[in-house]
This record gives sequence, C-alpha cells and structure tokens, in this order.
Amino acid sequence: MLLSNIEIRAEIAADRLVFNPPINDFEDRIDSSTVDLLLHPDLIIPDQNPTGIIVNPNIPDFRVMDLLERNGTRRSLDDGVYQLAPNRLIIGKTLEHIKLPNHLAARIEGKSTLAQLGLSVHVTAPTVIAGFEGNLYLEMNNIGPFPIQLEKEMKIAQLILERVGLPPTRGYTGRYQEQT
Repeated sequence: MLLSNIEIRAEIAADRLVFNPPINDFEDRIDSSTVDLLLHPDLIIPDQNPTGIIVNPNIPDFRVMDLLERNGTRRSLDDGVYQLAPNRLIIGKTLEHIKLPNHLAARIEGKSTLAQLGLSVHVTAPTVIAGFEGNLYLEMNNIGPFPIQLEKEMKIAQLILERVGLPPTRGYTGRYQEQT
C-alpha cells in the first residue's frame, strides 16, 4: 500500500524515514503520495562510443561504477548547468541520502514534465529495497528531441513509499548499501 503525505510526514517525524539533508518544506517537497528528490551536483558522463570495450556484468566482483568512471568524465553542476543531449546517458544521484526502515520499500520515478521532454531518470531499476540507506543513483537518459538543461538541486525524481506487509527478517545488505 502506498503511503500518503500524512503517513510520510509521520514516518519522518518519528525518525524512521530519514532524508539528509532533511526535508524542511513539506508543502513544496511532499505531494499527496510522493516525495520530490533533488539532483546532486556530481555527474558522471560516460564516454560516447568507447572502442574496444565489451562489458560482461556476470563476472565476479564486476563494479559498474568503476567501469563508468574509468570510461567517463566527472562533472560538477557547481560549475554551472549541464545540457543533456538527445540519445545520451549520464549518471547522477539524488542530493538526499535516504534511510528506509525495514517496514518501508520505495520506487523512484521521474517527474512528469521532465518525462514529457524525454528524460528518464532510471533505465529499468526503480526499486528501493526495505532497509536501504544511501544516495539513489540515477541513470538519466534523454530520449527526447531537445537538449535538457540540468541544474544542481532541481527536482529530478519522485520517491513513492510503500509499506511492506510483514517486515523482512533483515533489511537490504547488498553492494549498494550506504552508497554516496
């Protein structure tokens, strides 16, 4: 069951659902059943058409972020805006470091205005598992016809929170726990 804005606020007030930096303006950031997330200034811009690289994500200890950083460029939106060209994939993350309790899971989805322009904030991985803690990484892809201007701390995505029927025996413990 999706959480309403009343339930989201109650989880935050009880320190069970934590956003850092904290969400202070509930009216601006919490809608009827979603929380707006902001874009962190750090981006990774993967090289376009790298040659001689074949990716096998099934090998033991494969680290996708290591691959992207070796074959890409770090960019900070502190230096200005970034124009995301059509047919281009970049990696961003949320400004917020999120801590979910074991009784809540979530999905991250795009904002409708950005989606109508062709911006996808995740390729196929919207699920945030109960007990997750960290920044959420964004696989941002512009499938629209226009360049899209990205600015630090712009509203980039929304988090949809769901109550887990029975809390799991343990929360998320995978490789992305506490990612920053």
